[in-house]
Amino acid sequence: MANDDGYQYFRRTHPIYRPDPLIKLIVERYRDTHEGAEPKDPAIRHILWRLMFERNRFPTLEQATAQWQAHADNQTIAAMGAGLRHDWRKARAAWLYPGTRKYWLASQRMMRWTNDTIDDYLALPIIKNHTTHVIVCCSTGKRPEMMEEPFNALKNPDRMKEVFEKIIAADKAPIAWLMSQEFFKQQLRGNHKKLLDQLRHTAELVQDVGCAFMVGFRELGEIYGNKDLDKRSAMMRAMRRGAPDIPVAVHERGLVEIPVSDFKYVDGDCISLLQTSFRCPTGGDNKPKDRVTSPSGHHVYDGAAGFIQANHDRMKKWEQQGRMERHTNAVGEHSIPSVFPGQPWKPTRSFASAQKRGAKLLKHGAAFDLSGAAKS
Repeated sequence: MANDDGYQYFRRTHPIYRPDPLIKLIVERYRDTHEGAEPKDPAIRHILWRLMFERNRFPTLEQATAQWQAHADNQTIAAMGAGLRHDWRKARAAWLYPGTRKYWLASQRMMRWTNDTIDDYLALPIIKNHTTHVIVCCSTGKRPEMMEEPFNALKNPDRMKEVFEKIIAADKAPIAWLMSQEFFKQQLRGNHKKLLDQLRHTAELVQDVGCAFMVGFRELGEIYGNKDLDKRSAMMRAMRRGAPDIPVAVHERGLVEIPVSDFKYVDGDCISLLQTSFRCPTGGDNKPKDRVTSPSGHHVYDGAAGFIQANHDRMKKWEQQGRMERHTNAVGEHSIPSVFPGQPWKPTRSFASAQKRGAKLLKHGAAFDLSGAAKS
């Protein structure tokens, strides 16, 4: 934590003397890789930190700014029409669809699939014809009920890159879950420092290959709740440090809003990725029968639509007060298909019903839908 806090302090406060020859080189490098844009001071300080305090990893300016070149390369790829061309602010994904057991919950299984299976999944009509983005988890643990098997992106970076490139080549933009809860518990033994290191270095890999945005892991509150707000924020800062140009997102439990403190000292784009719970009525029409109460008992919403709108309105206020640079409100999960007899997640919805539900949520504060791939 001390090193991470020192980095953040340096990135906020270290003086920048623009006429200095090194600063001029950094600025020129940024312009070359960002279509002529001028770098803000935190971007310059990020490179200075690498050159001053991480010389064992970044001994030259070229190596310290390699992620900027990767950003430029990804923009070129996007311009050529591959998957990175899709705007994450209008992302459409079908996270839990289709319900066929062979391909279900692909996000947690893709790294261990064969390339042929990945190709078959990307060719499924729901994925090929209705989505622009595909969720993929970089490091996973053992979860038999979800057919999740162990994989460590930092030990297998070439395979991770290969999977991302296959998604991009199929004209889809990857959304990176940096790890699963199971990986954190089983492989990292719940160690917070190891978690921050894993997040940071995985984010570096993700930025190099390209993705739409990145998430630490699912349902953050299951691991770190309201008593661990500093740890939650440290996760976001570790991700931002590893990938300065990629939006960071927090995913939470059903009907749980995102604390603004999660994005403390995190510049750039921040995303609230909300979960409505499957049982929650869609709402949005001010009908008493659709009213639901948050798990804490502190909030009452007009169904899923009211919940999404409430997080949007609250975060918009914080954004206007300068607590975040840019915030986007979105829905991660709201529907699930029928996968196997007796499954515990109910009610189930067809993909058409999920699209209809998602479309309603887009009218109540969600910028995009990763569950039913709804269009605005």
